[in-house]
Amino acid sequence: MPFGTLGTLSELQLSLIGTGLTAVAGVWGYNKWQEYQQRKLAQRVFHAEQADVLMHDASTDSVDAPPAADESAGEGMRIEPTFAATGEIEDLPEPDDSESEAPDDLADKLVDCRVRIEAAELVAAPLFWAAQRKLFGALEGRLRWSGWNENSGQWRLLHAHDAASYRRLYGALQIADRSGPISEADLNCFMDGVRQLAEDFQVLAELPVAADVLVHARALDEFCAAVDWRIGINIVNLEDKPFAAAKLIDLATETDLWLKDDGLFHAEDAEGKTVFTLGNLGGLPFSASGLSTLALPGVTLAIDVPRVANGTQAFDRLLAVAQRMIAAFDGTLVGDNRAPLSDEILATIRIKIGEFQEKMAAQQVPAGGRRALRLYS
Repeated sequence: MPFGTLGTLSELQLSLIGTGLTAVAGVWGYNKWQEYQQRKLAQRVFHAEQADVLMHDASTDSVDAPPAADESAGEGMRIEPTFAATGEIEDLPEPDDSESEAPDDLADKLVDCRVRIEAAELVAAPLFWAAQRKLFGALEGRLRWSGWNENSGQWRLLHAHDAASYRRLYGALQIADRSGPISEADLNCFMDGVRQLAEDFQVLAELPVAADVLVHARALDEFCAAVDWRIGINIVNLEDKPFAAAKLIDLATETDLWLKDDGLFHAEDAEGKTVFTLGNLGGLPFSASGLSTLALPGVTLAIDVPRVANGTQAFDRLLAVAQRMIAAFDGTLVGDNRAPLSDEILATIRIKIGEFQEKMAAQQVPAGGRRALRLYS
């Protein structure tokens, strides 16, 4: 049927056209209403007095507004924060004040994808916790939330039994560990979930650019992989005679090695952190039950270089224990291929440990520190 003039259209067609125009007008009107609501919310968040009148004296307590964006960006607009987007690991600018950004031990600018949430009204932690858990169940263990406590004037980690309320919240999703960088799917899940939280609780959420987060995560993972080194040194008998486990237990006790739930003997530092481990050659875990009656093919002393502070000292301590066991079991040090480890090889290993840990420190991931323990988990 030709469509020349309106006079040739049937009543049904005219009715459909009218319905379509009405729908378009409705969508346009709804969008304008949403824009108006968001503008009002932004004004309430960033310009209204936010002291809790039930808990504070309004004359002595206030919440600082975040830095204003360039006026040319327009009312209600904001500038997206970004992560370092180069092959080098770079720090983001330091926070302007203690209230505006959670500290690194709660939301690390190097290790986490961070989002900031600002609310005009107090958000009840129990409701927020339940909502985020429903949205981010698949990210459990990698995602942390913290809130600015207006009573104590400090940021604190949220938990399932938190009964407080907050106007400022930070979400921190770890973007890399030994399993690799965060996937695009997991990052999108996080971003979409934060947007859903913002809508449900009528708050403003600052999100980084997803593409920049992925670039940063891959660069961080690439660096961490380049200095990831776990050393294992084996002690075996020169004539392949088994080790008496009862004698091994005595030596472990004398050298401050203690059997843990993972089936390994652990050497610890003054803070209780593992320096190196002693395990059964072949990898089978030790069990406290019946251990003293076993005959062992040998033992393995292992050090996880990124997770140990002052790795060269840790390696020296490991070698001292090794020498005690060599003497007790008429043994020798060998590698995984049972080739003997000479003094020159051991000296080279020690030098390399120092070099790797220097590289880590230069990229603000000191070995054995908080960041390293998270990244190498």
